[in-house]
Amino acid sequence: MRARRSTVLVAAAVAATLSLAGCSGASDDASSKPSGASSASAPADDTSDESASGELTADNFMETVAGSMADDASYHTVMKTSANGTVAMTAEGDAAVDDDDIAMAMTMSSQGMDMEVRVLDGIWYMNLGELTQDKFIKVDPSDDSNEMAKSFAGVTDQMDPSASVKAMEDAVVSVKKSGAPEKLDGVDAQPYEVVVDTTKITGAMADTIKAAGDAIPATFTYTYWIGPDNKPRKMVMDQAGTTTEMTMTDWGKKVTIEAPSAAQITEMPTS
Repeated sequence: MRARRSTVLVAAAVAATLSLAGCSGASDDASSKPSGASSASAPADDTSDESASGELTADNFMETVAGSMADDASYHTVMKTSANGTVAMTAEGDAAVDDDDIAMAMTMSSQGMDMEVRVLDGIWYMNLGELTQDKFIKVDPSDDSNEMAKSFAGVTDQMDPSASVKAMEDAVVSVKKSGAPEKLDGVDAQPYEVVVDTTKITGAMADTIKAAGDAIPATFTYTYWIGPDNKPRKMVMDQAGTTTEMTMTDWGKKVTIEAPSAAQITEMPTS
């Protein structure tokens, strides 16, 4: 059962990353829908600075940031979670976003285990090192006949960028500037303190919160560093002794994400 528990752990960690990063709003004109292999790159002309205007508020924060993320269909992300001063999880990878789809390739380290995760066309591929003979397990969350796959269904729902935005848009209680701008990813990024009412989150994220019960507080407080183009460059959240820090850089840089070959895929361990 260790391999099965580890698989769920990987899913939860990746879902957390994508839920935090995945406020990329749907865009009808986004390029190259991920399928088999995904690649995305920046548009020829960057007019985001011209389109960004006005102050970010509780009423427009999610919509504005999500809209800006839809302009560029790819980014690089680095994430670290620390508990009581000890690093519990690190992750780094690339993502390509198109409409309601996210393709991601990520390497992770958690609880002494190094892992590789790819998500493409809604399918999860996870290499858990020795537990999977250094090959990938393939999990289709839509496979109702697979008990393990059912564990991923809600996680995949949370990864839907447009659903993430909709789930959070009415939950933002306050947004205020927090300190001076910092140079991140080559731009001056303004930090904002964003308070979210967890009781007002909807959709699959709400189901996850409800299942956690009293372990989830009434509010979350995030700090987002937002560039002049309204794209997030960094996010930090401190909660109950756990700190999550995430950076998002290289917006629009071409990335290619491919599913593992048949020879790289193995069956799910039974023990």
